[in-house]
Amino acid sequence: MFTSPPPYSSSPSTPAQPEKMAAPVRRLLVTGATGKQGGALIKALLKKSSQPFKIYAVTRKSGSASAQALASKPNVKVVEGNLKNIDGIMSQIPKPVWGVFSVPMLDNGIKNEEAYGYALNNAAVKAETSHIVFTSTERGGQEKSENDPTVVPHFASKFRIEQDIKAKAAESDGKLTYTFLRPVAFFENQPKNFIGQAFISMWRQNGLDRPLQMIASSDIGEVAAEAFLKASEPDYKNKGISLAGDELTPNQAAEIFKKVTGEEIPATYNGIAAAIRWMVGDLHHMFAWFAKEGFAADVKGLRAKYSFMKDYETWLRQESAWKKL
Repeated sequence: MFTSPPPYSSSPSTPAQPEKMAAPVRRLLVTGATGKQGGALIKALLKKSSQPFKIYAVTRKSGSASAQALASKPNVKVVEGNLKNIDGIMSQIPKPVWGVFSVPMLDNGIKNEEAYGYALNNAAVKAETSHIVFTSTERGGQEKSENDPTVVPHFASKFRIEQDIKAKAAESDGKLTYTFLRPVAFFENQPKNFIGQAFISMWRQNGLDRPLQMIASSDIGEVAAEAFLKASEPDYKNKGISLAGDELTPNQAAEIFKKVTGEEIPATYNGIAAAIRWMVGDLHHMFAWFAKEGFAADVKGLRAKYSFMKDYETWLRQESAWKKL
């Protein structure tokens, strides 16, 4: 004898779960992607399993080893181009481009650096960008950095790029926001060559006990990642952030260098350093500004907020040309 199954199951039914909507893709354009700052930004974002970005990494040579290493990462697409042709870069990226990481390129001169900065700002607006993170420079504390371009040409050019971004944000009715990262002098100004020797000697000429604030370029990229991930938070939305990892004098730097490497800190002759400072106008103005005014980031507060921020000794051991391989 066959029986029919009951019309309803006796077990409790499970209510249908609403279908989860996929989070919208946030396209992120990273200039200088194979450099210290851009590379650190990408690395920091990829550490976050929940990061919402599709990263478009701009590099001059997509076939280089560093570019190919980036291309192998998840959610990263390498875009070949340079800031001389912003339209060529943007043509390779679907719109809208949610975020733009803008790193100035000083190797083509200050006028070109500024022109490329304006061009990237304009392209970002056309691409309906929501957030720009721009690497500027520290200019003597929060108030001075907001209002004083200084007499240093490559500081002033970045100030003007900041002003252009502020104007575009004001015209956007809240659609465009920004974070300005304002680093102090780079530890990377001390490469293992004559340039590094000259930097040390020019620094010494301001006084062996005159402190200078410095930072690792990679730490700027790490903070940039925070700025994109927390773009709407008060610490980052429409804010300028002074960045420094250490403050030390030439004498202190020499002691730390000897401790880490067992060697004297390399420097060139004072006469050569003085001649370079005199002949290169931008350097003349910069080191004179270091002596008379100087950076004024809150090093202690920054190191408390960003635990990854490296001091000079850590940079020497982990990232410099003198690190132990």
